[in-house]
Amino acid sequence: MNEHDMPGRVIPKPDAGAERTIRWSRVVSYALVVLAAIVFSMRPELFGDPQTQPAHALLHVWRIVVGIVLAVAALGVQVVVGVRWRNGLRRAAADE
Repeated sequence: MNEHDMPGRVIPKPDAGAERTIRWSRVVSYALVVLAAIVFSMRPELFGDPQTQPAHALLHVWRIVVGIVLAVAALGVQVVVGVRWRNGLRRAAADE
């Protein structure tokens, strides 16, 4: 038997519950990415005159930190859902 005769790895289509979870995770991830983009696009000038507010520099730094946290959270949602789905597939394969 040569390598062309061997079946490849086939990942089954998600069931209805998994599809809902995947769709939900995409919506949450997109929302988090949009929020991150909004936070990144905010300019420090929106918070007032930088010369009169000593905390102005902190606002600039926190804007960046919050944007990064939101972007990482969006990625984390996708990773968690993917890992849970693959673990479910492994459990189902072990039960067969």
